[in-house]
Amino acid sequence: MNKLEKLTPMMKQYMDIKKNYSDAILLFRLGDFYEAFFEDAKVISKVLNIVLTKRQNAPMAGIPYHALDNYLKKLVESGYKVAICEQMEDPSQAKGIVRREVTRVVTPGTLIEDEMLSTENNYLMAVDYFDGTFHSILVDVSTGEVLVKEFESLSSVIDFLRINTVSQVICPESIFDDLKKEIPNLFIEKLNDWYFEEAEKKIKDTYRVASIDHFELGKSLRIFGATIKYLEYTLMVDISLSAPKKIEETDWMILDSRTVENLSLIPGERGKNLYDILNKTKTSMGARLLKKWILQPLRNFEKIMERQKIVEAFFNDRLLLNEVREYLNSIYDIERILTRLSYKKATPKDLVSLRYSISVIPNIISALETNEKLVEFSRKIKTFTNVEKLIEKAIFEEPSNTPGDGKVIKDGFSIELDEYRQLLTHSSDKLKEFEIKEKEKTGIQKLKIGYNQVFGYYIEVPKGQIKNVPDYFIRKQTLVNSERYITPELKEFEDKIMSAKEKIEIIEKKIFEDVCQEISKYIPEIKQTAELIAQLDVLTNLAYVSSLYGYTKPEFSKNKFLIKKGRHAVVERYVSNFIPNDTYMDENIRMYIITGPNMSGKSTYIRQVGLITLLAQIGSFVPAEYAVLPIFDRIFTRIGARDDISTGRSTFLVEMNEVALILSKATKDSLVLLDEVGRGTSTFDGISIAWAMSEYLYNEIKCKTMFATHFTELTELSDVYNGIRNLTIKVEETNNGVVFLYEVIEGVADKSYGIEVAAIAGVPGGVVERAKEILKVITEKSELEKKVRVLKEGQLKKLARKSKISKDQISIFEVGENN
Repeated sequence: MNKLEKLTPMMKQYMDIKKNYSDAILLFRLGDFYEAFFEDAKVISKVLNIVLTKRQNAPMAGIPYHALDNYLKKLVESGYKVAICEQMEDPSQAKGIVRREVTRVVTPGTLIEDEMLSTENNYLMAVDYFDGTFHSILVDVSTGEVLVKEFESLSSVIDFLRINTVSQVICPESIFDDLKKEIPNLFIEKLNDWYFEEAEKKIKDTYRVASIDHFELGKSLRIFGATIKYLEYTLMVDISLSAPKKIEETDWMILDSRTVENLSLIPGERGKNLYDILNKTKTSMGARLLKKWILQPLRNFEKIMERQKIVEAFFNDRLLLNEVREYLNSIYDIERILTRLSYKKATPKDLVSLRYSISVIPNIISALETNEKLVEFSRKIKTFTNVEKLIEKAIFEEPSNTPGDGKVIKDGFSIELDEYRQLLTHSSDKLKEFEIKEKEKTGIQKLKIGYNQVFGYYIEVPKGQIKNVPDYFIRKQTLVNSERYITPELKEFEDKIMSAKEKIEIIEKKIFEDVCQEISKYIPEIKQTAELIAQLDVLTNLAYVSSLYGYTKPEFSKNKFLIKKGRHAVVERYVSNFIPNDTYMDENIRMYIITGPNMSGKSTYIRQVGLITLLAQIGSFVPAEYAVLPIFDRIFTRIGARDDISTGRSTFLVEMNEVALILSKATKDSLVLLDEVGRGTSTFDGISIAWAMSEYLYNEIKCKTMFATHFTELTELSDVYNGIRNLTIKVEETNNGVVFLYEVIEGVADKSYGIEVAAIAGVPGGVVERAKEILKVITEKSELEKKVRVLKEGQLKKLARKSKISKDQISIFEVGENN
């Protein structure tokens, strides 16, 4: 307390405010700077690379107020929460210390400022554990989108976070440690019990409704109320959100993080990916939506057909396709502009961008109406001529971004504003006239009129001419080589000019606020149209890409799975002569065992089947000559070898975790893509596990499966089960070595060609030759072939029984799955 008593009033004010924001960096407005003190100062000095100084022996560092957003972005990206403390009154009018308050708490998941956001969604995810289920709310504050999702386990929550662009998580203290342990690098914040109180009332007040039954929140109501309170705490304004949408597993195909990674669906560590190949959208809204569609393929046939019908209409009408995409190119990020409008954060340039965007909509509607298959879609889109005309009439074409400087509201919109602006505009002319008049009256030819912010307007006279200064000149300031004066007439002029500047600031700000308020009345309707524009962007994008890359329209069937000359959507873009391949499965043929050497294309083949399936279920055409596909509920992949150092899990344990997940979650409507199972342990164990797993998938789950393996022993399954077939990759042996033809044919690989691949990879010739010698000795002496092949002599049929593996046995491997 004694220490505080020694502080200045300003520093005491700082300390009082800081107490309420102890978990955030406090940026305290002092004149033209935001200052930080004590530990906060040390942090921002280090993160922002700015000078650390001292005030009353306290570390201090400051940033210019006009550069706040740039510095804020760096702080938030570095994982810091920042409280912005503003001056709430004009320092010149304040009696005593200037009143200050925190007006915004900035966190990674609550950004609405355009300069601090990428074009991607920026989700804040709130997670609660209640009655044995994890309930979550995802909010993109920048667009107002709200999603509701439930998870059966913590591992499902973590998996979801790995796939989606979540920048921040908020949760009750009870699950904070578990989440932090699993995702230590994500910004996670605890919510105290207060946030969860009166949740239903908070939701009703936010949406201004008497009942929220239609939201169907269930037990997610508690966490949604807490989320709204948190947003109010950070944004410090009334919250504006879209109606919550529930993510139902029955609506979309489920993709776990391994599948997303293995199929390279979105940008990540693998580099080349499906999203980047497909994304030729024209708007930021469309780019965000395309990513969502890729991660959430549809399962509903009618909805898939709705999308496919529109894609086909544009695919067959190239002239219309190009015209509509040209219009879309003129549309800005309407969703985020509307959000800034609702939070009173919109800039004049936002309004101009909104006007440009909605001015294009009538052209889009007219274009769509020329194609009878698109008329129904066009009727959903609304026009906003009144909003367009208001902005056109009120705002300059190229306004400044600061209402109040006289360069935002157009001439003619306000007579009062025009009058004051006229006065300012011609002030320089009047000053020139005044200067000429005073030179003539006084005979002082070097007399000049000047202005600075401290002393205002003045008449400057050189020291040598002071004797000619008349009596009505009143001394204002003495300089080394001159004297400065004021006259009653110049003082009167100054008062008018300063008054005009003040009036312009007040009037222009008020007009801008009124214009924003008027436009805000249309936010819900404009937002609906923005969603349709985003859909149109994605649908035209899919049509354009399908045309560009030679995709064809897929058909759908209950059981038939036929791909004629299918291609890998990503790989074909980076190789000159991609070899297409066929795939056929039905209710009888449900599994393929695919053998062949490394680098021959096994993995590419099974992945392309997954990508073609996914593309069809987002409503796109597919990279194939012809395709008839069933609608799958999930795609599972088990590809490659990896360990998980952070949790201490070995390569083999990670592999078995993934196997257990597939065996416990797959259904007869799933597509399972396997690339090497059992390679992480001994050969005998590996073959046994792979064999048993294959039987379980075939006999018990009855899903469609493609299994690429080096265990040629597994090809004997086709002798036991009629619905299992063998495929291999065609290889040609020449005098110069092996040539991989990348053509998938029926049959079994007779050799693994591992040593030949080693030679291609550049392993020294001596090592390659020695390996061949060792291989010859091993294959001659090994009993493995004899022990496995004995199954063909009568014992093989004994394996043709239904596996009795229970779900409880499978769950042994599901480390963390049901925690």
